[in-house]
Order: sequence, then C-alpha cells, then structure tokens
Amino acid sequence: MSIFHFKSGALRLLLVVLLILTCLGMARLQLWRAETRGERFGREQAARVSTPISLSAQPRQSEKLLDRAATARGRWLPENTLFVDNKIHHSRPGYHVLTPLRLAGSDAVVLVNRGWIPAPRLRSDIPLVSSPAGEVEIAGVTRSFETRIFELQETQPQGAVWQHVREADYRRLSGLDALPVILLQTGADGDGLIRDWGSPDNPANRHYGYAVMWLVFALMAAAYGLFAWRKK
Repeated sequence: MSIFHFKSGALRLLLVVLLILTCLGMARLQLWRAETRGERFGREQAARVSTPISLSAQPRQSEKLLDRAATARGRWLPENTLFVDNKIHHSRPGYHVLTPLRLAGSDAVVLVNRGWIPAPRLRSDIPLVSSPAGEVEIAGVTRSFETRIFELQETQPQGAVWQHVREADYRRLSGLDALPVILLQTGADGDGLIRDWGSPDNPANRHYGYAVMWLVFALMAAAYGLFAWRKK
C-alpha cells in the first residue's frame, strides 16, 4: 500500500469518526432540550390548573412568580403599550400587544401580553387597541422576559414597535417599576385580540424525534465507514 493511499484512508477514517461524534453530540443536545423543555411544559400545564396567585408589588423574586397561574388587579397604562413585531398567526403577520397594568395600591406594574393582532396594510401604521378605563382584573399565566436571543447585531428598542422585550431594556426605557415576569392574558376580554398561546402538545416529543434522526445519521456514517474500510 502506498503512502498516498494510507494517508487518504486515514483522512477518510478521521472524517467519518468526526461525523459520527458530531451526530452523537447533536443527538445528546436534542435529548437535553427534550428534558428541559419537557420539564418546563410540565410546569406550564400544572400552572394552568393550579390555584392562581395574586400578583402584587411583593414578592419580587422571579422564581416564585414564574410559570404560575395568576391574577392581577389594576389599571391599564395604554400610553405605554408595546407591539412585539414578527408574530405570525395562521400565516398572517402581526404583533403581540403588551400593555403594562399598574397594580392596585402600588406604583408597580406587570407587563401583560394581551394577545395577537394583525398588522395593518402599511407597516408604518400602529394598530388600534382598546383598553378599558378604570380598574380591571386580568387572569393569565406568568412567563419570563426574553433572555436568549439570536441576533446578527444587537438592536436597541425604539418607539412602540419592538423586536424583543428584555427585562433590562424594558425597565430602562419605560421607567416603570415592573415585576420580573410577563403575564400572558387568558380568557375573552372583548378587545378583539387573539390569545392563542401555542399547542397543548409536549414539545419534548419533537426533540426526541430530532434525537432519533441524529442517531440514524450517526449509524449511516458508521455504516459508510465500515463499508469503505472493507473495500480496501
């Protein structure tokens, strides 16, 4: 066997081994995501049927407030409404409408995701959203602010239309004393907004499927490597 053929075979073997390890690593990543997202889904489902907590200025620890059924009583601050861009519902572009609710008896607010609204024909136009005057009580489930965001270049929110809502950005730009969670409003409210907060299916199942796919790729790479080795 010539040195050239030996080096070529060794390089092929190395590439096959790297491909197998990559596929196994991706399978392990998907299993980890299935575990973590499955746990989160379980907490979310439990929150929907648990006794709601009443949001107030205290306590403020996010771990005590996160993924809980909750109610909040207070007054809307419609002048501080935000529209989160690039939200698709049944293939239609639109926004999520986020309005702070000043909690009764305090200066603290909870940012409420009130639901989805279609985008106007002209993207320069801001949708019109009705906000009842006076004190209201809102029911929903608590979620975290956005934390892990992929951006080619970090953008600073401007105006009423935001791409992402990070807690630090919201506190700094709004000047409001906000709770460390967002309340996803549930139930009808006569405002025309669509409150469809996702599929009831466990997202872990999808990641288990991805893990199986990567394991199949690893087996295919191993089979190719064995076939190439036996042909020598």
